[in-house]
Amino acid sequence: LKIEPGWHSYWVNPGVGGMPMSAKWTLPAGWKAGELEAPVPKRFKTGDLPGFGYEGEAIYRVDLTPPAGATGEAELKVALSWLTCDESACVPGDVELSLKLPAGDGAASEEAAVLAEADKKIPKVVDSGAARVSEKDGQVVLAFTVPGGIDLEGSQAFPATPEVVDAGAPIVLKKSEEGWTASAPKDEYANGPAKVYDLVLSGGKLPHPVTIQWRGK
Repeated sequence: LKIEPGWHSYWVNPGVGGMPMSAKWTLPAGWKAGELEAPVPKRFKTGDLPGFGYEGEAIYRVDLTPPAGATGEAELKVALSWLTCDESACVPGDVELSLKLPAGDGAASEEAAVLAEADKKIPKVVDSGAARVSEKDGQVVLAFTVPGGIDLEGSQAFPATPEVVDAGAPIVLKKSEEGWTASAPKDEYANGPAKVYDLVLSGGKLPHPVTIQWRGK
């Protein structure tokens, strides 16, 4: 997605008042599309509204899986919708794209290098052990572990799940005896205790961004 100077688009958690990119696929029989995976965002404000998103350009990723034994040419179609805003206005965008993809030997395309570089900005889910979430005194605390060799010192944290923590507040990341904790004020629009919480971490000593996942019972 190319974004005009002075404007921004929105992440999977847009913050307050935004809208994330959405995709509706039309695929041949047997084909499957994975979730639209978004790169690590930036924090910004539109007026007084905090948000997460992109400036300049955002390259998304999606895994498309053909049925076993697929041959011939496949036409892949997708309808994309998004929102871009500047300091005074927001404009919805949409486009329908199609690609006729012939069956082949898997040789790299001309865009392979660009896509490989963009893929480095897509968070990868890591084993977070027995992650758990607690709430106390208006704070949401995610406690988790990470595989050995991953150092989170100096990394930034972004809440990928909307309406869990306050989009305008920083997430405080601390090392604990058991692993790590990420603390932030609870979102005022939260509908009861959190049931799902995905946290994206990037920068610092991390070689690539990662996602910590927690699922309540």
